Amino acid sequence: MLFKKVQTQAEFVGLSDSGYQAIYELLLVKSPQAIRLDDGYSMVHIQIVLDEAKRLETEMVSKMSGNYVIEEATYTDEGEIFSPAVYFAVTGEATLRNSMSSDFLDVSTVCTDVRIWSDGNPDETPSWTVYKNSFGVDNG
Repeated sequence: MLFKKVQTQAEFVGLSDSGYQAIYELLLVKSPQAIRLDDGYSMVHIQIVLDEAKRLETEMVSKMSGNYVIEEATYTDEGEIFSPAVYFAVTGEATLRNSMSSDFLDVSTVCTDVRIWSDGNPDETPSWTVYKNSFGVDNG
């Protein structure tokens, strides 16, 4: 073979925070494929937004459910609990939002959207109290 093709790896170019947020807003009304075709965003960037939104939703639900561990339990050499695990307690909507962070998306918007869609009926958004009580956990 005289000529050997050398394939180069394209360098990843990220978007600005506002670019990722724009994709997020589009995902509320369009499919990923439509966003790629109609709006010209890369599937790589769309997948980053999908993954980040899912990560934030999972963290939020875990915290609301009282299952988010802040500090792991410690045990003695005999296997007895030395100090129990400490779980995140939601004391309010602001506390929840402030406890989360994202390099790509506006956490406040995602938290609101998760609550809006939590009951499957986005036309009637549950209040914060109704949403919090739906987890059946005393979160403070």
